[in-house]
Amino acid sequence: WSGTEVKLNGEDLLIMKESDIMGIIG
Repeated sequence: WSGTEVKLNGEDLLIMKESDIMGIIG
């Protein structure tokens, strides 16, 4: 994902993205 996009939308989006990635990897 775009780091800039994450910062624009806030840390909540970043956390959601990380959760999605961990779910896919795990």
